[in-house]
Amino acid sequence: MYAQVQRAGGMVRGALWYQGESDANPEAAAVFREKFEGFIAAMRRDFENPDLPFYYVQIGRFVNPGADPAFWNRIQEIQRACEPSIPRTGLVPAIDLELDDAIHVGTASLKRLGKRLANLAERDLYGGTVQSGPRPGEITFQDTPYGKQARVKFTGVNGRLTAVGRPAGFTLSSGPDGPPISCVYRVELPADAPDTAVLWLQSVPENPHLWYGRGFDPCVNITDEADMAVPVFGPIPMNPAQ
Repeated sequence: MYAQVQRAGGMVRGALWYQGESDANPEAAAVFREKFEGFIAAMRRDFENPDLPFYYVQIGRFVNPGADPAFWNRIQEIQRACEPSIPRTGLVPAIDLELDDAIHVGTASLKRLGKRLANLAERDLYGGTVQSGPRPGEITFQDTPYGKQARVKFTGVNGRLTAVGRPAGFTLSSGPDGPPISCVYRVELPADAPDTAVLWLQSVPENPHLWYGRGFDPCVNITDEADMAVPVFGPIPMNPAQ
C-alpha cells in the first residue's frame, strides 16, 4: 500500500478501511486493538501526517449457521470502543445493510455505506455538518404500571432516531458473557425525545447488560435522519436503580 501511494505522488488526505472479519477468533481478537492502534499510528507516521483522518467500517452481518458469534461481536465492540479513544477516527456501521452472499454487502447497500463514510470525511475535511451518527450514551430506568422501561439516550444523532417498521435489535444478558435474553417486548422512538430509544421490558435479569445487534445476523433497523446507523454494541452494564 505504501509503495502504491508513493507512485501516485505520496499525498494522502485520509484513509478508508474495512477489515476485521478474519480477526474474529480467540487468538486474533486478543491482540486486535493493539494491532489496530499500531496500524493507524504506522500509517500516520509513514505518510508524515499525525492527524491523518482514518475512517473505518464496523464489520457487519455474517450468515454462519451453527458457529459461535462471541468473537465476531468482540471485534465489533473493540471497533466501537476505538473511535472515542483514537483521535481523528470515525466508525461507520454496516450491520443494517443487505448482503449479496453470506458475508459481502450488496451493491445498493455499498452505496449507502459509501455515503456514510463520505459524511464523516466531509465533516472533518470540508466543513460538513453531519454528525457521527447515533452512539449509545446514558441508560436510565423508569417504573411504569406496565413494568420497567430502559431509556437509552444516544449522542451524535442527526435529527432524530428513526426505523422502517418496528424498531428492533436490542437484547439483554445477565452478566457480560451471559446468553441473550429476549425480555424487550417493545421499542419506542418517542417524538419528544428524538435522541432516545425506550425499551419496554418484560423483566430485568440479574446484573443486566445491554446489547444491540448481538449475534452474526441480527435484525436491526435504527438509523438517524442522515441514514447514519446505530452501531453494534455490548455488553454495556445497566443499573436498574438509576
